[in-house]
Amino acid sequence: MNIDVISLIKFGNKERIENLFKKGEIYMNSIKRLREFEKKGIGDDYEGSTSIKNITNAKITLEIPDNPILLKTNKIHLHHFLTDPKGNIYSTYAISNLLLKTKSIHRIDRRMVVFGSHCVIIKDVQKFTQNIFSKLTELGFKYSHRLVKYHNYNKNNHDLGFFDKSHLFSYQKEHRIIAWTNNEQPLKFSIGSIEKYAEIYESNDLIKNLIVDIKG
Repeated sequence: MNIDVISLIKFGNKERIENLFKKGEIYMNSIKRLREFEKKGIGDDYEGSTSIKNITNAKITLEIPDNPILLKTNKIHLHHFLTDPKGNIYSTYAISNLLLKTKSIHRIDRRMVVFGSHCVIIKDVQKFTQNIFSKLTELGFKYSHRLVKYHNYNKNNHDLGFFDKSHLFSYQKEHRIIAWTNNEQPLKFSIGSIEKYAEIYESNDLIKNLIVDIKG
């Protein structure tokens, strides 16, 4: 199935969203910061994970000198991750044809308000993303971008990358741009006003009123 991203939505606090709308100010948080962020729905302990293994009928040995203890467990969840991940992420909510793959109507989950009181709908996705890519190239950074894939980490084993997340976050419908920087600091720059191809809203109003549906 070809993926067609129709528009992107960026949620944030009023000041940051207005700066995006009027100045095209892009703020990319570090991967490490996103892993350590404590606010529910934003922080993700699995950010930067490389693999997850679910082992059944496992045995654990406690190496106590002269008296090792063998423990049995029905299941072990092993989580491997990069200890010092480098890079910066720009996340948006993607309105794409995937939203209507199994249903005819889609509504944005109310949990998205955790990201902020305001939001911008970006109607010209190609122009917006290409402006970001051009600026990253100008700054000397390579980048990658795509929709995030969601997985149930409690089932099966998983080899993971920076575009994989837990199914618990699937309501976020995330599109990511990752700048392959070599630091742990936020990355901020401007691409110029996006007012000609975007609209600004309060998050609650948009979530209440926006319906994505199939038109005959």
